[in-house]
Amino acid sequence: MRVGVVQTVNAPPDLVESLRAGLTRLQAAHDAGVDLVVFPELFLGGYYLDQAMVQRASKARAALARLQAAVDTLNVSCVVGVPDLRDGVLYDAVAILRPGREPGRYAKTHLFRAEKQLFTPGAALWTGEIAGWQCGVLVCYELSFPEVSRALALSGARLLIAPSAFGRARMRIWQIATVARAIENGCYLAAAGHAGQSGPTEFAGHSRIVDPAGELIADAGDRAEMITAELRPRIVDEVRAGRADSHAGLTDRRPELYGALTASPRQPGDRPQR
Repeated sequence: MRVGVVQTVNAPPDLVESLRAGLTRLQAAHDAGVDLVVFPELFLGGYYLDQAMVQRASKARAALARLQAAVDTLNVSCVVGVPDLRDGVLYDAVAILRPGREPGRYAKTHLFRAEKQLFTPGAALWTGEIAGWQCGVLVCYELSFPEVSRALALSGARLLIAPSAFGRARMRIWQIATVARAIENGCYLAAAGHAGQSGPTEFAGHSRIVDPAGELIADAGDRAEMITAELRPRIVDEVRAGRADSHAGLTDRRPELYGALTASPRQPGDRPQR
């Protein structure tokens, strides 16, 4: 499968403009033989944490219908960040659009700072088949939670898809976490983000595709572009089996030792377990 990762620069808070850009990218992906396009977090309407987000979300379903029609016509799947308003509740969501299928949906479960004032967190993770690959979706800040990526991999994901809007001030975290999540799980990782500035937020850019051994195989730098790479199932299998340049972290797990991963953090004064 060939995957394309889209990076925006100075994206405006304009749903019509972002829809137009999305349709253009899908056509370009089709022309380049790309099977799956990954767009950034809140691509439709822009990453602007303001009250106008509700208005943009109210128009987002019509925009998604346009994108789905293009997906059906071009036979190119896409994963796209979108504000999702349901029964008066606003979510930082991702739409999974596949030719001839009903859209899938994932709502970001771990919200970052000011996002908590605007959005409601989702309550379930998402894995499924996209363009012939088993995939798992996580959003931006969720790259900081190894449990999320591991749960997706254990549910069958061989490609981790991460629509993002990472801040430039946390560039070091972005560079390390994207590689670490791929290595830990023996997965490809496709992380699409914003560059430049939207309102007060300055973004990290450097949307990227990482292979299961942690090799950075494509990086967008600070440019507005779509980077692409060919994903090979054999590489996932070899890395998970413990190829010489990799760790078989997913294969050599010992789950019986990890009960504390689902327990509440210990507090000062708690007695140690014996």
